Amino acid sequence: TSAESFGPTGPFLFYLVFVLFECLSLPASPLMLTSGLLFGLPGGFGVSILSLVSAASISFALARTVLRPQLLSIAEGNGTFQDINCAVQAEGFKIIFLLRLAPLLPFALSNYAYGLTKVAFQDYFLATLTGCSPGTLATVYFATVAKSASNGGESAGTPWYVYAGGIAATALLLKLVTDVAKKAVADSIEAEKTACEIDEGYLNKAEVSRQMSDVTR
Repeated sequence: TSAESFGPTGPFLFYLVFVLFECLSLPASPLMLTSGLLFGLPGGFGVSILSLVSAASISFALARTVLRPQLLSIAEGNGTFQDINCAVQAEGFKIIFLLRLAPLLPFALSNYAYGLTKVAFQDYFLATLTGCSPGTLATVYFATVAKSASNGGESAGTPWYVYAGGIAATALLLKLVTDVAKKAVADSIEAEKTACEIDEGYLNKAEVSRQMSDVTR
């Protein structure tokens, strides 16, 4: 199966399905792998990163508007979200960028969680775009290499260990980046944990929240 069999609208239709699945909190990795198999490395990466950023933007907007009351009731009892919220309030772009490299929550769920924080949309958008790119590129690359290795005609003359080496090097680099990001996130969360509270400003409950916080101190 190749992109040609879907016609000129194939990438756009795939994009729509990808965005819908992510807004419904379904896993992104199978779709990224499929994009690599269908559209190759440049096309697969392009449609995947565009889909991820679009879905992230839609979920973020929903979390700040119609879904905010329901999401807040869930997030207030979630320790992971509270830790993330503390760090994001202090260093929005940096923390979201690092959390895209080394997620504490699944991608789709984290989009809604970030919508509950104070981070500016432009910082969230840029952090998502740049932070998701390495992992997306690696996943799509893995799919294209696997496809090339399995097609004897297209891969003739290329030893199997070239593909294996490429995959291993990509995985190692991604792990190193992820480990550094995890440590940076952990340090930031620990530093800010004692000085913040869940933001409810968009529901006009900020004053109530402050008063409750003062009572419990």
